[in-house]
Amino acid sequence: MRFGPFTVLSELDLEVRAGEVHAIIGPNGAGKTTLLHVLAGDLLPSAGRIRFDGKDITFVPMYRRARLGLGRSYQIARLFPGVTCQQALQLALQRDSPARDWLSRGRCRLLAERALSMLETAGMAQCAHQETTSLSHGLQKQLEIVLALANEPRLLLLDEPMAGMSASERIELGARIRLLAARQTIVLVDHDIEMVMSIADRISVMHNGRIVVEGSPSEVRASRIAQAIYLGAANA
Repeated sequence: MRFGPFTVLSELDLEVRAGEVHAIIGPNGAGKTTLLHVLAGDLLPSAGRIRFDGKDITFVPMYRRARLGLGRSYQIARLFPGVTCQQALQLALQRDSPARDWLSRGRCRLLAERALSMLETAGMAQCAHQETTSLSHGLQKQLEIVLALANEPRLLLLDEPMAGMSASERIELGARIRLLAARQTIVLVDHDIEMVMSIADRISVMHNGRIVVEGSPSEVRASRIAQAIYLGAANA
């Protein structure tokens, strides 16, 4: 991925296995968020190929990738002001419904019930009638993940989901991510090293736009390269 004369991702080769939690870590500026943008379709790569479930999706637009089963959350929560959490979920749930269903009283009731059920499962039932942007930072991040799950993606891309959360919120979200892994493949970018080590099946360490180390949490923790470029500074 190039921006003018600047190369942000270079010779990057990443394989994510179905059913795993795959974490991507590295110092600031390594290219982690840019990689998620390219995978999700926010950005089109300057060169190379992206394949999802055997299909080449390199130039497939973002909305079509979503329909193929890619969901994502952002480093900074992107929520609609002026709607409640339950209403936001209803909008997400009716994504592929024909317009006539939106106007059906029975269909609207079912969507509202399903939205409330999802909030209850996420431990956010008390937020159902709160306006989305009035929530605390931690709850906004959690709501964005619930919204990403509305259409049951097969691959969920999470960009720093634990940033700005309290210790108890991070522990709760970490447990939830492990539960989600039973149904979704997850690619996770985060700086909470201990949490990443506890929930990831595999970890890729990025530096200067490339993956320099990859393996299990124990293999990455023992890597001298990972220690030198990131883990040593992160632990300090």
